[in-house]
Amino acid sequence: MRNALRLLAFLLLTLVPACANLNMFSDEYMNALGVQAYAEETKSAVEIKTGADYEMVQRVGQKIAAASEASFAWEFKLLKDDKEANAFCLPGGKVAIYTGILPTTMNESGLAAVMGHEVAHAILRHGGKRMTQEALLSVALGAVQEGMSLSEMSKESRELTMLALGVGSRLGMLLPYSRGHETEADIDGLRYAIRAGYDPWEAPKLWERMSKLGGGGTPVWLSTHPAPDARAAYLRELIPQLTAQEQQWRPKSVTPVLKVATGSRQ
Repeated sequence: MRNALRLLAFLLLTLVPACANLNMFSDEYMNALGVQAYAEETKSAVEIKTGADYEMVQRVGQKIAAASEASFAWEFKLLKDDKEANAFCLPGGKVAIYTGILPTTMNESGLAAVMGHEVAHAILRHGGKRMTQEALLSVALGAVQEGMSLSEMSKESRELTMLALGVGSRLGMLLPYSRGHETEADIDGLRYAIRAGYDPWEAPKLWERMSKLGGGGTPVWLSTHPAPDARAAYLRELIPQLTAQEQQWRPKSVTPVLKVATGSRQ
């Protein structure tokens, strides 16, 4: 029995992280979830449909979407919430920008860095990959728990072991994996911004401004996002390389990339 438990623990600690880029969910399924979640997340918000900020969000969003070359049914909504310095992009290209982030982005290039980052999450299928990781972890933890129920361990020992495995797995596997997603989205998002003609040097400036907004001082190893100052530093190092690489990019001359859903204009 002990050997079996060791094997289960091995599976938990090695096989789950090894599947970091596995995605068990189809685009059709994830895009449907994105549409549903988008409606739920935005239904209670006040949507801004006119004005300079609205036009800027539409303009930047369409340029970033075109630069990404992803054939999603793009939607770009500007939501009124001056206390929410945030943005998101759900699977299938459903993007929302909260007004609270605009004072920090400051200009179109800063907004392009944010929107590029969010769009990259969707294009890289991070939602499906995260759901896959959670599903695999749940199965692995369930197997360990079942194995312990057949052992001679006391109930208290089993509960403590499961607690330790659950916390350790999420800190050791899922949180760093999420930080890896953030880094990937930073890099690809900046590529899109460069392709769209925006100033890439606004991206590190943005994260430096973000660092001044606070955040409770959560240690990086307990956070799902890299520290803003660290993001600014590595982006400054990458910008010359990314700029040189993207100088060769040309938009595809075949079927138009954009399939912009205009529901937000109604």
